[in-house]
Amino acid sequence: MATLFIKQEDMVGIDKERIEAYFNGEFSIEEENYLIDSFKEESNLDELKEVLKEQWNNSLNEHTDNHKLDHILYQLNFKINNTPQKNAETPVHRLITWYARIAAILLIPILVYAGVITFHTQKSVADEGYAEISAPLGSRIKFNLPDGSFGWLNSGSTMKYALNFNQSRVVQLSGEGFFDVKHDDVHKFLVKTKFIDIEVKGTAFNVAAYSDEDQTDVTLERGSILLKSDRFKTPVEMKPDDQLTYNPGKQTLTKSNVPARNFSAWKEGKLMLRNASLEDLARQLGRWYNVNVLVQNPQHADIRYRATFEDENLREVLRLLKISSPLDFKIEDRVREADGSYSKQTIVLSVRKSK
Repeated sequence: MATLFIKQEDMVGIDKERIEAYFNGEFSIEEENYLIDSFKEESNLDELKEVLKEQWNNSLNEHTDNHKLDHILYQLNFKINNTPQKNAETPVHRLITWYARIAAILLIPILVYAGVITFHTQKSVADEGYAEISAPLGSRIKFNLPDGSFGWLNSGSTMKYALNFNQSRVVQLSGEGFFDVKHDDVHKFLVKTKFIDIEVKGTAFNVAAYSDEDQTDVTLERGSILLKSDRFKTPVEMKPDDQLTYNPGKQTLTKSNVPARNFSAWKEGKLMLRNASLEDLARQLGRWYNVNVLVQNPQHADIRYRATFEDENLREVLRLLKISSPLDFKIEDRVREADGSYSKQTIVLSVRKSK
């Protein structure tokens, strides 16, 4: 059993001036060590939050004060989880990772000005105002809508809505999103996807409608919703814990009863494989960790993967899948591009032949 000893130098509170000096770039090795020790002392956390909040507010202008920046923390979380670690399963590693996530908050101002935030308002050709929110690959974004509704966007997803949203509660979704809709008897709420429209008044539900996939999955947690499409004879009503899968290519519409909360666990940082095929596994890993995933022998369609991963880096997920199934993987070296940058990490998945 490993034990971690943290040296404490009679730290009572924090020295705000030394913390501010760090942000201003006026620090030595001693100041940097002091900052690290400050984060290691759990009793300092509340005070540190206030100092960081003040530094954050100072770094933003009045136009960005109200932006929701949870997605930046998810980006940081992704970077930490995607970094190979030795002895990843040990308590020591988990403690260090926890400290690293707290310390990563210090990087927020840098990331903002580097363009990590993808929330922006733009004008259409017809000079009508729209807002568009995008979740970069490897991230999850929490959003708030003008009517009080809120939700999350999963990795690689985009949502668009008109700036006069309170008069017309319509959003266009490409990818996966979770919506908790504020009830309004007068103005219905409509989520438009590639194949179907979802009409609600006040409810909570998950929608998976990626443009590169042939089907749309809708899972209802609370309330009731109507699914509409030109290809449906009549609207389809859903009740809590209903899941509907629509595949226009196969012309199939399937409804089943499921534990709905399991299908929105991604917003809590949980990567869940729910009876996933090898191809499904490749797509989910690619989006979750922002990597290229190739399948060497896709003919093994009979294999299904069921697993839940939380706060695991990519190597650890692959290792666990290899142990528990006939899955092999190879991590290829990054390729240096002509401009000096490096390509995405590439993972090759294959299935071991049974002896």
